[in-house]
Amino acid sequence: MNTATVHWSAACDTCGADLRCSGTQAVLDDRLWWDEEHRCSRCDSTVLVCGDALPDHLRARMLAEHGAARLVLAKAPVRRLPILRVLRSDGGRTLPQARALLELILGGGHHGTGPEIELLARRLRAAGIAAEAVRQP
Repeated sequence: MNTATVHWSAACDTCGADLRCSGTQAVLDDRLWWDEEHRCSRCDSTVLVCGDALPDHLRARMLAEHGAARLVLAKAPVRRLPILRVLRSDGGRTLPQARALLELILGGGHHGTGPEIELLARRLRAAGIAAEAVRQP
């Protein structure tokens, strides 16, 4: 779940031919990265873009094609303080936002792309919290 890729077609803005598109999100060096490529089958027009915050249109495609992942914490008693520390440092959340997210996680309602949830699970494991990213049914 460290990488997710989607493919689609569109019409080339330059010549109108088939535009082959792909987008990838991955966990690299303890960060989320994404890239998107559009390549024309006729005129070889190519567009490459990348960044760290996944654009909404690409995130929606990934969730639609691969499904969502959710974070599962170990069944043992949950140590809230270390989890809250990770949640606050991951994304710059306020304490109330981190508490709300923790409740969402504990209730099974926090989901995202595979790489998004895998990165959070890694950060929690690094803090000694048993966490796993799993595909939602």
